[in-house]
Amino acid sequence: MCTSLPHLKHHLARAGVALVMAWAGAAQAAGGFDLITADEAQATAKAEAATPQIRTRQVPPPPRPNSPGIKVVTPNGAGTAVAAPVRIEVAFTPAPGARIVPSSFRVLYGLLKIDLTERLRQHATVTENGVVVDGAKVPDGQHRLILQVADDKGNTAEQELRIRVGAAS
Repeated sequence: MCTSLPHLKHHLARAGVALVMAWAGAAQAAGGFDLITADEAQATAKAEAATPQIRTRQVPPPPRPNSPGIKVVTPNGAGTAVAAPVRIEVAFTPAPGARIVPSSFRVLYGLLKIDLTERLRQHATVTENGVVVDGAKVPDGQHRLILQVADDKGNTAEQELRIRVGAAS
């Protein structure tokens, strides 16, 4: 073991950097990550405000035969406010004789269809069975995510996830 002062300072400095990096990583894990930034939320809100609204009741299309299924497990209360950070859990159901391709999973945000896939993948578990992500920071307000997945037969599915973020009720 070297006891020279410069060598000791070097080791203390490295230990301090490692400690700060570990603390920062723990803080990020505890605080979550930005799934949707405030700028993205504002840009999407402006685009939606500029788009004429047609007042119709939205009826989901019937599932296509032999297409995979996407079911939102959490958050599950339509219109119910959830507090950020948000937990998102989605279950995939393959068509008979097919397998879900996890690498095909995509997440698009709002009318502008901002691709959030890589940002989410860095903090999520994506498998053939579905997706689980904890700690997704989302600004207060209404948000629409478009979830997409495909199977090994080339069949695709799309599911909309609407989230209202604010004080949980």
